[in-house]
Amino acid sequence: MGSPWRYGLGGAVLVLGLGLVAGLASAEDPSVEELRRDLESMKQQLQKLQDQIKKQETVIEKLSAEKKPAAAPAAAPAAPPTETAAEQEERIKRQVTENIMRKIQPSLVAANKTFPSQFNPAIGLIIDTVGSYSGEHGGNFELRSAEIGLSASVDPFVRGYAVISGSNQGGFDVEEAAIVTTSLPYNLTFKGGRFFADFGRLSKFHDHDLPFVNRPIVLDEYVGGESQSDGVEASYLVPISQYVNLTAGWYNKMGAENERVDNTIPRNLSEFTYLGRANTYYSFTDAHSVDLGVSYAGTPRVKEDLNNGRSLVDWDLTYRYIPLSQASYRGLTWGTEVLYNQETRPVGGFVGGSAAEVAEANLARGLGVTSLDGSTGSGQAIDTSTGQVFQRKGAVGLYSYLEPRVTRRFYPGFEFQWVESIDPGIGNTLAYSPYLTIWASEFQRLRLQYTRLEAPGDHDNEFFLQWTVILGSHVHGFRDR
Repeated sequence: MGSPWRYGLGGAVLVLGLGLVAGLASAEDPSVEELRRDLESMKQQLQKLQDQIKKQETVIEKLSAEKKPAAAPAAAPAAPPTETAAEQEERIKRQVTENIMRKIQPSLVAANKTFPSQFNPAIGLIIDTVGSYSGEHGGNFELRSAEIGLSASVDPFVRGYAVISGSNQGGFDVEEAAIVTTSLPYNLTFKGGRFFADFGRLSKFHDHDLPFVNRPIVLDEYVGGESQSDGVEASYLVPISQYVNLTAGWYNKMGAENERVDNTIPRNLSEFTYLGRANTYYSFTDAHSVDLGVSYAGTPRVKEDLNNGRSLVDWDLTYRYIPLSQASYRGLTWGTEVLYNQETRPVGGFVGGSAAEVAEANLARGLGVTSLDGSTGSGQAIDTSTGQVFQRKGAVGLYSYLEPRVTRRFYPGFEFQWVESIDPGIGNTLAYSPYLTIWASEFQRLRLQYTRLEAPGDHDNEFFLQWTVILGSHVHGFRDR
């Protein structure tokens, strides 16, 4: 009836707190005296509470002894006060512990940093190799990337990560190096540095994370490959029951292979790229869910496009069927992205040579250009420095893929692509690709793929074998979302 464990637990908490205070005192923490006073006050409160509980238990024992054994059940209603008092005692103990931990947390973090291993970030390496054969261009083995990932918390407020990639396409490059906040109020997160902008779905995936071998053609042509950007980005999780995330970005440019802008050259505010995105997630049942998103990226003035503006819109949808009874080894994924690009581009694409040679090439295309300045009279403009004819064009492109999970290791899939060229005067591209992904383990993956390509000047049958492995930790390896 005296519940000696309660007093023992309370004493242990106080001893622990006093021990921590003593340890901190030796470290000359300026808040030790304040912490000691708080502990002493809480100790007195806890002692009063224990005395009150003892008195209540004495009264209960006395009442129980006065009643007959047959009437013992009538004493049952007296139990709740004892239980309520115990809960109150536990609450006081919890407050004591939380108060202690809150006050000593900064000192504990600093103390932990005395261990050399605490300064080492998580490090991983991804090796992505692709063997290919084309009926038109022959075969090749390619080290597509050897990618080193580093990630660690800087302090309780921010974390940092970097991705350094090397390939046989030309040395090493810093793909990402960014700082991300972790404890801002109002559901806000800020990111700065070089990172993949939150545009669409697969444009912010590294090549080895894609559900198929090659990046979709529409992302290569419209975005410029991966959505790599140098700038700042803010995201806001809307505080409602439905998941809704809003993102705003400000960058030099967007696209790792976007050559319209040079990252090393300063620019006016009208020459930066601005992004807005909204995405949400719906779960219809435990097994059926869908991700929806819409993104917009705009550059008010692009020098390469005769100082005209450019806009790019993306709609993405991903449906997943994952029956919980199958431990996520069975299911189905259907993903689709549709992009619309509008900008002023040269008819037939950029061509080299002198202005006279460019004008001659334009005449050969039947564009009716008779002078190196002025207008063709058909809503087109001529770049007088090169003689190229420019025209504003809206282009639509999409990809859609379906991937069933038939076994734990084998994921067959099929991808369809249809893309309009962003340059006027160039035809459309059509491609379809059946593929098979083989998971040897969660750190090793093989993929076989065949692609039939119908592009302007390139009608080809292509075969690919991809082998990807992860060594150590990696900040984004083999993700699905």
